Amino acid sequence: MDSVLVLKDYKTVPDIVHEYSPTLKYGNIPLVIDNGSYQCRVGWSISDEPLLIFKNVIARPRKDRCKKDAEPPVTPPIQIGNDILNIEAVRFQLKTQFDKNVVTHFEVQEQVCDYIFSHLGIDNEGSVPHPVVMTEAFVTPNYSRQLMSELLFEGYGVPAVSYGIDSLFSFYRNDIGDSGLIVNCGYHTIHIIPVIRGNVIAEHARRINLGGSEIICYLHKLLQLKYPVHVNAITMTRIEEILHEHCSIALDYQEEIRKWVNPDYYEANVIRVQLPFVQNTTSSGLTAEQQKERKKEMARRLLEINARKREERLVEDEEQLNQLLTLQDLIEDGNTHEFNEAIKSFDIKSYADLQRQISNLHIRIEKNKQRIAAAGNPEESVESRPNVNNSRSALQPPTDPAEFQTWLEETRAKYREISGRREARRARRAAMVKRRTAAAAERMRRLLELEEALREAAELMFQPSMLGNMEAGLAETMEYVFKHFSPEDQLLLANNVFVTGGCSRFPDWNESCWR
Repeated sequence: MDSVLVLKDYKTVPDIVHEYSPTLKYGNIPLVIDNGSYQCRVGWSISDEPLLIFKNVIARPRKDRCKKDAEPPVTPPIQIGNDILNIEAVRFQLKTQFDKNVVTHFEVQEQVCDYIFSHLGIDNEGSVPHPVVMTEAFVTPNYSRQLMSELLFEGYGVPAVSYGIDSLFSFYRNDIGDSGLIVNCGYHTIHIIPVIRGNVIAEHARRINLGGSEIICYLHKLLQLKYPVHVNAITMTRIEEILHEHCSIALDYQEEIRKWVNPDYYEANVIRVQLPFVQNTTSSGLTAEQQKERKKEMARRLLEINARKREERLVEDEEQLNQLLTLQDLIEDGNTHEFNEAIKSFDIKSYADLQRQISNLHIRIEKNKQRIAAAGNPEESVESRPNVNNSRSALQPPTDPAEFQTWLEETRAKYREISGRREARRARRAAMVKRRTAAAAERMRRLLELEEALREAAELMFQPSMLGNMEAGLAETMEYVFKHFSPEDQLLLANNVFVTGGCSRFPDWNESCWR
């Protein structure tokens, strides 16, 4: 089990409300908001690390049906970011302010801003007295930026707002130089942005409508199709963990696929992931004697229920028999017209049918009475047991010598057969002791073998057609961008490729770019 990876199933921890010190309150310190479509990072400009890091989603739980008529009406609280402790439980109720990587749902953005300012401890009445630096998508539409500015200025009263591209911030923060090719692998899109001598050449930048979310969904569906028994255990959160920690890029995808055909290569490189296992606790906590008494009590109750049903059925049959006998008296008294009218309500077609039903009821009533009597006197209803002496006499050896020899051989053969079965049972019991427990066997059954699936998921960035996307891949798009520049500028871009974004953490990125 050393080569088996166990999923950690990370749990979110609710964010605390940070201290709003006088230095922050009166120092006019800018507030930095990295408003990413996957994660939001927030902190003060004087700090090296963000104070808040959370998934940029909200969950609006459905109204409780039991409380919908309550006075006043009960509205479930909206959960935001790290307040969503079990994101899989509300997966289909998640909402985001983004359409791809552009903010379009500003009612959700306002709730996220409320969450940010409240957890930073900002307690000013009616305003946020700090300049705000906020990231946005590359070439964000002016209308979207206008609505964001309107929200910040009019809704929160911020004194100033500055927008910037997250990948460009990262480019200059890492001191890459004044020229380079930025490859921003985001959660929803991939942007390729050329920078020449400190200027962003926006007209030659390109976007691929594919990112980390599509890779996660692709790997999620791939593993669910391969392991249909574990569909419920293969969740999006676990796929994200697998992708972030174990995914890598193939230098030559076709060659990599051919390698996996070799069984030795497969066993040496396959990644086995252990799904979390929860053993069912079925023990009732009762002793053997208590369980035996409980079974006796249940059997007694069942007998009482059956006896009660027989008595009720007997009363119904006797009542029906009396009614049919009354009909019989009508025909015997010569009241044929009344008889014909009365049998319509009893589903009786003729006098012969009446006699047949009366006979059946007599038989049924007699049987019910016998069963009730037998249940009341179980000693009298016990059938005579087979004569033990007769069965024992069959085991007595015959007196004739020839017959005795035949009987002896048959008896020895039966003994050897019985002894063999007994030894086989003992061997099975010994094997069961050495065998793994049922829980261990279930854990082994819940293994996922990822093999080339991780490489296949990462290959989507280079071959979007695998997902049904007809756009060009990353390599073709980079080549297309290079063609718009002179050989001198192409050399500047090719010698300084800066890869950023969540998917940039996949291993073998540098080698893939060089190839």
